[in-house]
Amino acid sequence: MRESLDRSWRVVATGFCFAFFFIGALIMSVSCLPVIYSRRISRLEKTRQTRRMVRRVFRLFVAMMETFGLIRVSVVNRQRLEQAGGCLVIANHPTLIDVVILFSIIPQANCVVKDDLWHSACLRWVMRATGFISNENGSNLLEGCQQALANGDAIVIFPEGSRTVPHAGLQFKRGVANIAVRTNAPIVPVLISCEPLTLMKGEPWYRIPPRRADITLTVEDRLQPSQVIDRFDDKPAAARLLTRYLQAYFEKGLESFYERYYQPDQADDYRRAGA
Repeated sequence: MRESLDRSWRVVATGFCFAFFFIGALIMSVSCLPVIYSRRISRLEKTRQTRRMVRRVFRLFVAMMETFGLIRVSVVNRQRLEQAGGCLVIANHPTLIDVVILFSIIPQANCVVKDDLWHSACLRWVMRATGFISNENGSNLLEGCQQALANGDAIVIFPEGSRTVPHAGLQFKRGVANIAVRTNAPIVPVLISCEPLTLMKGEPWYRIPPRRADITLTVEDRLQPSQVIDRFDDKPAAARLLTRYLQAYFEKGLESFYERYYQPDQADDYRRAGA
């Protein structure tokens, strides 16, 4: 009985947090953004003010989820994220809220976002006002990343392009590597684990695990693309090699996590426990 009540409470609390998130985005779009964009300041300063506001909201969202007992976030080597300006921050993507957590920590973060979020009814105005970078067009993506890095932004990118598919291993795409070899920007790898898994791809938000999810971000040392990849002058070849290097790097760092939480029998046990 107690376990049933606890689960019911956490389902309600999860729904409340996501309602806060999307309603908050709409409120910002119609109230705060017009105020910021009516001021006589540069476009860059407007986007930075908007990001600071969004970062506060994201920090509140994460704090709410922790207070309600839905998640507990731990960050190993946090200062590396706080000093990641001018770097590509790349991470695996096990849960829906990875970007929210990262953005709440990094002082001057930008982000490459999927095209469907760029056109989302709830989020598109915030996406544009923050100066986030759409992945819709390759040349615009590269240009946007180059400008963001020049402005001292840390660019958050998920090499998988979306959340990790349950039962599957990591499948890195070449987009991150193409950006890295063309900008030679330092890479800050962030290994994210979530035990037990929650808010994963293909699962509804209300299918929560039987206990609080512990989300751990392990921030690794910076990698310089030109120092780990040969044939750097051949950009396409370098991008292929860097993609393989990064995927192997993450697979090694997350080996025990994926063995435990992405095997089919484990996923079936999780579904039965959370049904």
